[in-house]
Amino acid sequence: MKSPTQIGRRDVLRSAGAAALAGAVGTSARSTVSQTTPSPSRPRTLALVGDYAHNCDAIRVSLDRLFKDLDLPIDYTTNYYDLSKGLLEPYQLFICFRDNYIFPNGRSQGGFANAEYWITETQGQAVKDFVTAGNGFYSFHSNAFLSRSSTNYRDVQGGVGLNHPPLRPFKVRVVNKEHPVTRGVDDFMVTDEQHFTIYDKDPKNILLHSENLDGLTFEAVLRDPKEGGPEASGPRQNLGTTAISGWAHEYGQGRVVFTAMGHTIHAMWQPEYLKLQKNAVRWLLKIG
Repeated sequence: MKSPTQIGRRDVLRSAGAAALAGAVGTSARSTVSQTTPSPSRPRTLALVGDYAHNCDAIRVSLDRLFKDLDLPIDYTTNYYDLSKGLLEPYQLFICFRDNYIFPNGRSQGGFANAEYWITETQGQAVKDFVTAGNGFYSFHSNAFLSRSSTNYRDVQGGVGLNHPPLRPFKVRVVNKEHPVTRGVDDFMVTDEQHFTIYDKDPKNILLHSENLDGLTFEAVLRDPKEGGPEASGPRQNLGTTAISGWAHEYGQGRVVFTAMGHTIHAMWQPEYLKLQKNAVRWLLKIG
């Protein structure tokens, strides 16, 4: 694994690599879209989206519906290297829907031999400071893996992604029905990647569990940095049929939500899950 600060990487990404990631969203690596006209009375959201496995257009389509229903503006960017205190300053909610890997030199037969980390501890600190000051942070799906690469980011996010099996049906159970994020949300079935995660903070903050009702377990080499690094090798471990799939906690003066579903638009638009996302955005922005 190469160093995330290796000389030359950022220069490459600011040109051809970044443009390639933006792909279908336009000729610029950054794409901003507002669903409604921003005004001082309406809180603003910035979403950092898109990685090698999650198309930024699909994510935008998913989130556009959510924010249109909420009648709130949202801006998008694919420029992960611009994540900073200054970038976040105009916003009240930060959404991150991308993982920890970049491939400036291309992927090696679909593997991770050429992978590099993009986030720096300074960027992780910027997110911590943003939330501590009273703002919201919504972490989606693959974003749990970003905590493998930054201690600061993991501290505010509250956990880390371990691994996941391929797409398959599973049930999402609401384990805390009293929280504002899950209020009125029923258990639901979804076909998605069942992400297995660790939550570091108080277990009372866990909102969702996922369970494979067919009894299919998942065996994997754990990639928790606390247990040998993100590319640790060793015996495969059976993670069982059930995983932590969502949490919400206060952090400083702000709030954090993570939900693990989201590999497809079908999963994002599952009616109960969409209801939960709306609750989450309202709770994070401290609006009714």
